[in-house]
Amino acid sequence: MELHVVFEPDEEGWVRATIEALPGVITCAPTLDEARELVRNALDEWLQALTSAERATIGAEATRETLTLSVA
Repeated sequence: MELHVVFEPDEEGWVRATIEALPGVITCAPTLDEARELVRNALDEWLQALTSAERATIGAEATRETLTLSVA
């Protein structure tokens, strides 16, 4: 799976990082390197929040498995 990250300067001169396919994943940092690191953290938090909300709607007869993705 490939996710494309967009890095652009914000109004304060920091670097804003967003993931094109997931508009809810956004972060800012003073440098590009820091933005690269923080966008991974933002994606992880977004996925955890989504999983928590979705988990509440799973029926008793459902089977649940874990899928692990590596994001380079």
